[in-house]
Amino acid sequence: MGPRLFKNFSLLSAGLWVGMALLLGSAITYLIEQKMLEQATLASLDYFKNLARFITTKEDFVRLRTGAEYEAFDRLMRENFFTSHVVTIKIYDRSGTTIYHSRRREFVGKAFPDNRSLQKAFLGETVVGLSDLKGSEHLAERQAGYARLFEVYIPIFLEGTNRVIGAYEIYSPMDPFYQKIRALRLMVWGAVIFGLILLYATLSFTFRRASRTILEQNRALERTAGELRAAYEDLKRAQAQLVQSEKLASTGRLAAGMIHEIGNPLASVLGLLDLQLLCRGSAADRAECLDRTERLAGEIARLRGLLRSLLDYARPGPSQIAPLDVNDVVEKSLVFVLSQKEFRSLTVDRNLVPGLPPALADESLLQQVLINVLLNAAQASPPGGSVRVTTRAGNGEDAWKGDHAVGRVFQPEERTVVIAVSDTGPGIPREDLGRIFEPFFSTKGRGEGAGLGLAICHSIVELLHGALLVELPPGGGAAFRIVLPAGAAVPRAAAGVGHA
Repeated sequence: MGPRLFKNFSLLSAGLWVGMALLLGSAITYLIEQKMLEQATLASLDYFKNLARFITTKEDFVRLRTGAEYEAFDRLMRENFFTSHVVTIKIYDRSGTTIYHSRRREFVGKAFPDNRSLQKAFLGETVVGLSDLKGSEHLAERQAGYARLFEVYIPIFLEGTNRVIGAYEIYSPMDPFYQKIRALRLMVWGAVIFGLILLYATLSFTFRRASRTILEQNRALERTAGELRAAYEDLKRAQAQLVQSEKLASTGRLAAGMIHEIGNPLASVLGLLDLQLLCRGSAADRAECLDRTERLAGEIARLRGLLRSLLDYARPGPSQIAPLDVNDVVEKSLVFVLSQKEFRSLTVDRNLVPGLPPALADESLLQQVLINVLLNAAQASPPGGSVRVTTRAGNGEDAWKGDHAVGRVFQPEERTVVIAVSDTGPGIPREDLGRIFEPFFSTKGRGEGAGLGLAICHSIVELLHGALLVELPPGGGAAFRIVLPAGAAVPRAAAGVGHA
């Protein structure tokens, strides 16, 4: 990845550098040329204007001359106006006729109506610019081997008035200017190319270092990501073990409470077996033995059912999110908890609404949450109090209506199934509401719990894509609501939930 990336960068940046060099060099050269041309133009213009101040501008100045008179006028012009910067001088009268030509005398007397710059000069405007010598009036200059000349048109005014009586056309060579331009171009392009090479080398070196740093950081991030994935898997396993440990601990508590429930059927079984030993062969005795045998089989089946329920609850297995009858799950959970000593002095009220839509959940995980919440309610209620269990259908709009909630946020239109467990205890201090689902937080005394029950319930409810809410009624006590999604299909996100 690194060499290929650097190669692509090199090719792309090389093209960019070349383009930048061309643009930058052209721009700098153009700006400097324009500045030099402007300076040369101003210098030449000032020079010619200074000369024009000393030219006699009487009407007689701009007239056709011949013979010796023309020769004398030519000497006058060469003595006063010619310098090393002058190539040609032409003078036109007001009609546009050439009255003087320093290079070709045969042009005297000719007119050039297509000369627009001359027409501007007749309007009193000084015209300055570079000429490519393509006009008919430039024949002499072209024949002399010039390709471009600096050209100036200066109007000639009648002395004491603003009336134009003629115009000068003066040419200056551009060779010195272009020599300076060529030298300047070499300097500019050399500086630009050197600067770009230096910049490219610097950026290339910087990019190489940055590329190595990025690759090293990428490898470090990959290692960190691998470590985080491993830590996440370890955390998931630890969570599963913690949930299973809590289940086994609650199984032990349930088993201790179910000893009494199991003891009664065992006593009945033993008593019935003693009576069976006294059975005689008369018809009445055989009928009585048959009745006792049926009762014996019923008690054994009852024992088998209790033990199977306890084993099914404690046995770990793969999670299966499926539509459940929550009323049936509530009844199975009550079978476990009603044998506990905490419930012996309490009244359990059921209000299980029939015909509820199925809830999407795992039965074993939902039982674990229900048993934990039911035991907490019983432990919080005073002797003679009551625990109330209700079920109902709901929707996402009221799913989070409570004093504190954790888990999923339902959409208002989603259908839900709600299991509520309320007690008649003193309630939960409001300052502790925000912490009751934290691990190891407990309001019980020392030795009465590790503070993991509600934290594990929170974790399980999130696995089931549900919510767990706490309400503190005005009259005291506390109510826990388990909110589960309702429907006949298993959500995609829940299909891969691992069993805890």
